[in-house]
Amino acid sequence: MTEISGLAGDNDETLPKPNIIQPETNNYLATNFFELVIDRIPLVTYSCQAVNLPSLSIIPQDLPAPNFGVPFTIPIGRYTYENLSISFIVDEKMQNWLQVYNWMQQMSTPEDRTTNTTEYENKFSDGTLNIMNGSYNATRTITFKKMFPIGISGIQFSTVTVDTEPVVATATFGFTSYSIGELDSVGDVEG
Repeated sequence: MTEISGLAGDNDETLPKPNIIQPETNNYLATNFFELVIDRIPLVTYSCQAVNLPSLSIIPQDLPAPNFGVPFTIPIGRYTYENLSISFIVDEKMQNWLQVYNWMQQMSTPEDRTTNTTEYENKFSDGTLNIMNGSYNATRTITFKKMFPIGISGIQFSTVTVDTEPVVATATFGFTSYSIGELDSVGDVEG
Protein backbone atom coordinates (compact mmCIF):
# COMPACT_ATOMS: atom_id res chain seq x y z
CA MET A 1 0.00 0.00 0.00
CA THR A 2 1.15 3.51 -0.75
CA GLU A 3 0.84 6.43 1.61
CA ILE A 4 -0.26 9.67 -0.05
CA SER A 5 1.56 12.80 1.03
CA GLY A 6 1.80 16.34 -0.24
CA LEU A 7 -1.70 17.26 0.89
CA ALA A 8 -2.58 20.76 1.98
CA GLY A 9 -1.48 21.23 5.56
CA ASP A 10 1.52 18.87 5.46
CA ASN A 11 3.77 21.70 6.59
CA ASP A 12 1.33 23.03 9.18
CA GLU A 13 2.13 21.45 12.56
CA THR A 14 -1.27 22.34 14.04
CA LEU A 15 -3.37 20.35 11.57
CA PRO A 16 -3.63 16.57 11.86
CA LYS A 17 -1.90 14.74 9.03
CA PRO A 18 -4.23 12.38 7.21
CA ASN A 19 -3.09 8.82 6.73
CA ILE A 20 -4.72 8.01 3.41
CA ILE A 21 -3.83 4.61 2.03
CA GLN A 22 -4.22 3.79 -1.66
CA PRO A 23 -4.70 0.08 -2.46
CA GLU A 24 -2.20 -1.68 -4.71
CA THR A 25 -5.00 -2.76 -7.05
CA ASN A 26 -8.54 -1.71 -7.85
CA ASN A 27 -9.47 -5.14 -9.21
CA TYR A 28 -12.06 -7.06 -7.25
CA LEU A 29 -11.99 -10.70 -6.23
CA ALA A 30 -14.06 -12.75 -8.71
CA THR A 31 -15.86 -15.86 -7.51
CA ASN A 32 -15.11 -17.85 -10.66
CA PHE A 33 -11.32 -17.34 -10.66
CA PHE A 34 -10.13 -20.35 -8.66
CA GLU A 35 -8.48 -23.74 -8.97
CA LEU A 36 -8.97 -26.59 -6.50
CA VAL A 37 -6.40 -29.38 -6.16
CA ILE A 38 -6.90 -32.45 -3.95
CA ASP A 39 -4.59 -35.30 -4.95
CA ARG A 40 -6.76 -37.99 -3.39
CA ILE A 41 -9.80 -37.13 -5.55
CA PRO A 42 -8.48 -35.73 -8.87
CA LEU A 43 -11.70 -36.42 -10.81
CA VAL A 44 -13.70 -34.36 -8.33
CA THR A 45 -11.34 -31.43 -8.52
CA TYR A 46 -11.33 -31.60 -12.34
CA SER A 47 -15.12 -31.20 -12.50
CA CYS A 48 -15.39 -28.77 -9.56
CA GLN A 49 -18.08 -26.12 -10.07
CA ALA A 50 -18.03 -24.37 -6.70
CA VAL A 51 -16.08 -24.40 -3.46
CA ASN A 52 -16.36 -22.31 -0.32
CA LEU A 53 -13.62 -20.72 1.72
CA PRO A 54 -14.79 -21.83 5.18
CA SER A 55 -15.50 -19.20 7.78
CA LEU A 56 -13.60 -18.97 11.05
CA SER A 57 -15.42 -18.27 14.31
CA ILE A 58 -14.18 -17.63 17.81
CA ILE A 59 -16.36 -18.71 20.70
CA PRO A 60 -15.84 -15.97 23.29
CA GLN A 61 -15.91 -16.58 27.02
CA ASP A 62 -17.86 -14.55 29.55
CA LEU A 63 -15.80 -13.32 32.46
CA PRO A 64 -18.03 -12.78 35.49
CA ALA A 65 -17.83 -9.33 36.99
CA PRO A 66 -19.45 -9.43 40.46
CA ASN A 67 -19.68 -5.64 40.83
CA PHE A 68 -21.22 -5.12 37.39
CA GLY A 69 -24.50 -6.41 36.04
CA VAL A 70 -23.06 -7.46 32.68
CA PRO A 71 -20.15 -9.92 32.37
CA PHE A 72 -17.12 -8.99 30.30
CA THR A 73 -16.86 -10.97 27.06
CA ILE A 74 -13.29 -11.79 26.15
CA PRO A 75 -11.91 -13.56 23.02
CA ILE A 76 -10.02 -16.40 24.70
CA GLY A 77 -12.31 -19.23 23.66
CA ARG A 78 -11.56 -21.81 21.04
CA TYR A 79 -12.11 -21.18 17.37
CA THR A 80 -13.96 -23.35 14.88
CA TYR A 81 -13.96 -23.69 11.11
CA GLU A 82 -16.99 -24.12 8.90
CA ASN A 83 -16.90 -27.29 6.78
CA LEU A 84 -15.45 -27.21 3.27
CA SER A 85 -18.10 -27.85 0.59
CA ILE A 86 -17.28 -28.79 -2.98
CA SER A 87 -19.92 -28.95 -5.74
CA PHE A 88 -18.97 -30.91 -8.84
CA ILE A 89 -20.57 -32.30 -12.00
CA VAL A 90 -20.91 -36.08 -11.77
CA ASP A 91 -19.52 -37.95 -14.77
CA GLU A 92 -21.70 -40.60 -16.48
CA LYS A 93 -19.75 -43.48 -14.93
CA MET A 94 -20.01 -41.80 -11.50
CA GLN A 95 -16.24 -42.21 -11.07
CA ASN A 96 -15.75 -38.85 -9.35
CA TRP A 97 -18.74 -39.40 -7.02
CA LEU A 98 -17.35 -42.85 -6.20
CA GLN A 99 -13.94 -41.39 -5.29
CA VAL A 100 -15.56 -39.59 -2.36
CA TYR A 101 -17.92 -42.49 -1.54
CA ASN A 102 -15.06 -45.01 -1.42
CA TRP A 103 -12.93 -42.66 0.68
CA MET A 104 -15.78 -42.40 3.17
CA GLN A 105 -16.18 -46.19 3.22
CA GLN A 106 -12.49 -46.54 4.08
CA MET A 107 -12.84 -44.03 6.93
CA SER A 108 -15.67 -45.71 8.82
CA THR A 109 -16.50 -49.16 10.06
CA PRO A 110 -18.46 -50.78 7.24
CA GLU A 111 -20.89 -53.66 7.50
CA ASP A 112 -18.39 -56.39 6.64
CA ARG A 113 -15.46 -54.83 8.55
CA THR A 114 -13.02 -55.69 5.76
CA THR A 115 -12.72 -52.36 3.92
CA ASN A 116 -11.67 -50.29 6.94
CA THR A 117 -8.06 -51.33 6.51
CA THR A 118 -6.61 -47.89 5.78
CA GLU A 119 -3.95 -46.77 8.23
CA TYR A 120 -4.77 -43.66 10.23
CA GLU A 121 -2.50 -41.21 8.35
CA ASN A 122 -3.76 -42.47 4.97
CA LYS A 123 -7.33 -41.47 5.83
CA PHE A 124 -6.50 -37.79 5.29
CA SER A 125 -5.42 -35.67 2.37
CA ASP A 126 -4.20 -32.12 2.05
CA GLY A 127 -5.85 -29.83 -0.48
CA THR A 128 -5.10 -26.50 -2.09
CA LEU A 129 -7.43 -23.76 -3.26
CA ASN A 130 -5.64 -21.32 -5.58
CA ILE A 131 -7.21 -17.89 -5.91
CA MET A 132 -6.59 -16.32 -9.33
CA ASN A 133 -6.41 -12.74 -10.52
CA GLY A 134 -8.01 -11.34 -13.68
CA SER A 135 -5.20 -12.83 -15.80
CA TYR A 136 -5.81 -16.31 -14.32
CA ASN A 137 -2.54 -16.24 -12.39
CA ALA A 138 -2.60 -17.53 -8.81
CA THR A 139 -2.21 -14.74 -6.26
CA ARG A 140 -3.08 -16.60 -3.05
CA THR A 141 -2.99 -20.22 -2.07
CA ILE A 142 -5.11 -21.71 0.70
CA THR A 143 -3.82 -25.02 2.02
CA PHE A 144 -6.24 -27.29 3.89
CA LYS A 145 -4.52 -29.70 6.25
CA LYS A 146 -5.72 -33.25 6.94
CA MET A 147 -8.98 -33.11 4.99
CA PHE A 148 -11.45 -35.96 5.31
CA PRO A 149 -14.94 -36.46 3.82
CA ILE A 150 -17.91 -36.22 6.15
CA GLY A 151 -20.72 -36.26 3.60
CA ILE A 152 -21.67 -36.67 -0.03
CA SER A 153 -25.02 -35.68 -1.48
CA GLY A 154 -27.32 -38.22 -3.02
CA ILE A 155 -28.30 -38.24 -6.68
CA GLN A 156 -31.90 -37.74 -7.75
CA PHE A 157 -32.88 -39.61 -10.93
CA SER A 158 -36.11 -38.65 -12.69
CA THR A 159 -37.97 -39.64 -15.85
CA VAL A 160 -40.05 -36.43 -15.92
CA THR A 161 -37.15 -34.13 -16.74
CA VAL A 162 -37.42 -32.93 -20.35
CA ASP A 163 -33.97 -31.41 -20.78
CA THR A 164 -30.82 -33.32 -20.04
CA GLU A 165 -29.01 -31.49 -17.28
CA PRO A 166 -25.78 -32.54 -15.64
CA VAL A 167 -26.02 -33.91 -12.12
CA VAL A 168 -24.25 -31.73 -9.58
CA ALA A 169 -23.24 -33.37 -6.31
CA THR A 170 -21.84 -31.78 -3.17
CA ALA A 171 -19.12 -33.30 -1.00
CA THR A 172 -18.51 -31.94 2.50
CA PHE A 173 -15.13 -32.15 4.20
CA GLY A 174 -13.74 -31.59 7.65
CA PHE A 175 -10.11 -30.56 8.17
CA THR A 176 -7.78 -29.63 11.00
CA SER A 177 -6.85 -26.12 9.80
CA TYR A 178 -6.07 -24.02 6.78
CA SER A 179 -3.38 -21.46 6.03
CA ILE A 180 -3.42 -18.62 3.52
CA GLY A 181 -0.27 -17.77 1.60
CA GLU A 182 0.46 -15.00 -0.87
CA LEU A 183 2.21 -15.85 -4.12
CA ASP A 184 4.87 -13.61 -5.59
CA SER A 185 5.06 -12.72 -9.28
CA VAL A 186 6.97 -15.96 -10.04
CA GLY A 187 4.35 -18.14 -8.33
CA ASP A 188 6.32 -19.00 -5.18
CA VAL A 189 4.65 -18.72 -1.78
CA GLU A 190 5.91 -15.76 0.17
CA GLY A 191 6.60 -16.56 3.78
